[in-house]
Order: sequence, then C-alpha cells, then structure tokens
Amino acid sequence: MTAALAMAEALGLNRLIAAELLPLIEPYAVRGINAQVRAQNHDETGS
Repeated sequence: MTAALAMAEALGLNRLIAAELLPLIEPYAVRGINAQVRAQNHDETGS
C-alpha cells in the first residue's frame, strides 16, 4: 500500500484519492502481475 501511494504521489495524484481507489484497482493489478509472471515462467521453461 505504501509503495502504491508513493507511486501515485510521484505521478501527481492526490494520495487521498489514490487510497480510495486502490481497493478497486488492486484486483486488476494482481491479475496483470500474475499474467506477467506466468508469461515469464513460460519463457524460461519453454512449456
């Protein structure tokens, strides 16, 4: 959470608004990260 708020602040977003929106965005971010990890594992194993 701290890193996400720091990133939002670095992008010029209001921290309070970012804190309110994070729970809505989190599932999509997790799915995206998981997809990247799966793709990376697929590239490394070749399967």
